[in-house]
Amino acid sequence: MKFTTGIKISLLGTGIEAIGIFFDILHHLDIGITTPEGLVTPFHLTIFVGFLVNFIGVLTTLSKSRK
Repeated sequence: MKFTTGIKISLLGTGIEAIGIFFDILHHLDIGITTPEGLVTPFHLTIFVGFLVNFIGVLTTLSKSRK
């Protein structure tokens, strides 16, 4: 099966998100859900970066499909 560049980028972003979510779950199991640390943690930032990479892949796929 051959994937386009945009789909490969989206798969990379999904992988980054999955890693971030896995470590975020472990982090919350350790410290709990309601802590004063807020949303700016390394794991949340990893999830956000994965989301951005995934979104870039979607935009790349859309731009190439319109040509």
